[in-house]
Amino acid sequence: MNKLSFVIVVLLIVSFAHTFSNSLFSQNVVLGNVAKDIFENKTLTLPSNVKNFVILIPNEAHESPLLPKEQRLINQPYVPQNLVSGANTQINWFSGDVGHIRKITLTDEKSKEVYNSRLKFNTATEPLLLNHSGKFTYFEENANTQDPKFVMKGSITITNGDVPLNSNDNVTVSESPFDTMLVLMVPTNDIKKHIMTLFDNNINIIDIYSFKDLRETGGGGANQTLLALGTNNPLDKSISVLKKITSSLPYS
Repeated sequence: MNKLSFVIVVLLIVSFAHTFSNSLFSQNVVLGNVAKDIFENKTLTLPSNVKNFVILIPNEAHESPLLPKEQRLINQPYVPQNLVSGANTQINWFSGDVGHIRKITLTDEKSKEVYNSRLKFNTATEPLLLNHSGKFTYFEENANTQDPKFVMKGSITITNGDVPLNSNDNVTVSESPFDTMLVLMVPTNDIKKHIMTLFDNNINIIDIYSFKDLRETGGGGANQTLLALGTNNPLDKSISVLKKITSSLPYS
């Protein structure tokens, strides 16, 4: 297959993914540009009936943006960096940060520690259920030896009642067709095979957003793609699919 043919096939797959996932959402949810909003606003607000959400720790998440040479691929240490959720959603973290052990320490509004976990590359934490409203902060200190002051930070806000699908929507979302939502970042050049793996494992693409990773300073096009995903698979099966894809990525 020549380069032009490959590009056409990828575009057709992406178009199908949007059409397929939009049709699933059309009965219950007003679908925004979820992946784009995550990238640009670093925030995702979940429909209130989502049972599980998996936060991605992307590769090079521990790299400080203040270092002379950019090492990060995406503009946030957790994807999404800020999550807004109902009280019945279980939260998991999945690490795609190659060769590192990541630590999650979560505190409440009074800075009291309520959760901590350590996880290796290509593994996930046990589910966390925060069953009362409020804003929780999670972080990892001493993540980067070249910038000791750098702290990986994220937040989870638990609300009561229905919430909008994302931070730019004024429409209230009452229901999602998916029990579990996830995010994944993959190289754009490899998007075809990863989409097929997702479809083969009954994981639906809600939205796609491609961008130039932060290491690239000029020339070229998009080289990373952020995928917002939804499924009714059991949580452990969904995480096993993430593991399968992540282990095949070129930076793994």
